[in-house]
Amino acid sequence: PAPTHVALRVAGRRVSRACPTRGRRIRAASSDEPSTADDVDEAVATSSDVHLACPVCLRPFKGTTRTCVGCMRSFPIDGGVLDLCLDAGGASGAYKEPPAKSGTRLFQSELISSVYENGWRQSFAWAGFPGEEAETKIAMEYMINAGAGGGVILDVSCGSGLFSRRFAASGKFNKVIASDFSNAMMKQTKAYCEQDPALRLKAEGVEPSLLFVRADVGRLPFASSSLDAVHAGAAMHCWPSPSAAVAEISRVLKPGGVFLASTFLDPTAMLGDVAGGDAAVAPLSALFKDSGVGTGGAFNQFFSEPELKDLTTKMCGFENFERKRDRQFIFFSATKPRR
Repeated sequence: PAPTHVALRVAGRRVSRACPTRGRRIRAASSDEPSTADDVDEAVATSSDVHLACPVCLRPFKGTTRTCVGCMRSFPIDGGVLDLCLDAGGASGAYKEPPAKSGTRLFQSELISSVYENGWRQSFAWAGFPGEEAETKIAMEYMINAGAGGGVILDVSCGSGLFSRRFAASGKFNKVIASDFSNAMMKQTKAYCEQDPALRLKAEGVEPSLLFVRADVGRLPFASSSLDAVHAGAAMHCWPSPSAAVAEISRVLKPGGVFLASTFLDPTAMLGDVAGGDAAVAPLSALFKDSGVGTGGAFNQFFSEPELKDLTTKMCGFENFERKRDRQFIFFSATKPRR
């Protein structure tokens, strides 16, 4: 059940006075006018420091409204998750997208969302992934060193919120946005957060520090140059178009903002470790990827380190590519140039 102790209301329907907090307009809830589930949902999903935008025309929303002033589309909140995908609220109707790649389609399953933290994610150890705690520590170090501390960070393709929860619990960031394309994963993320009293508190109130937004990484519903960091943990190999996604990530990051991600290298990377580097196995790597071996299921593709570097720095304008790797695990960061 939705909590009933929210003391302040978000603007949008009834406004009586201005509040000095960040210029937002709110009103105190009177004793004869209790908070409703809709009020709580709106508070959970919005924040004055997070600049959301329409996924159709990318115009930033005005205030706390969820209706675009350009195309006039409105977007729903369901259970505290703001849906900013094009198909939100059943808008797709009779329209059907071409069949999604398996790595995208698989994670829309409620079964997969329920087992993701109960064996699935832990199985990545075979590839060299060091585990959730170690990966969180690496990500935190990169973000803090990049100056994202106290800022707004997006955990995109967050899955069940494995890292979103840890980032929010750290208290190092002003806002943490948990986001995934999968409805099932967003519901699971919200459910896990509600089980933790401290995280539930962070997700409530007029100025929540933990937000939940369903979004397509290829069409991010955030204003340009509005985020301090974007994290994608073990996700890029599932994206339909990594190049479109990384371009979007560059758009929404502030100058000086950092993109950091972990993903899977192709198996020839391990040969390169003992054969003198990636260049030594580049022909074999190309053959492996062209063959499609190992793709399907959770994997749309594998990467080589040179691919990731070229994708971020040459194609999408990032700089300062850094990485850590072990076997098929790679964690990298890249910075959007300052103006």
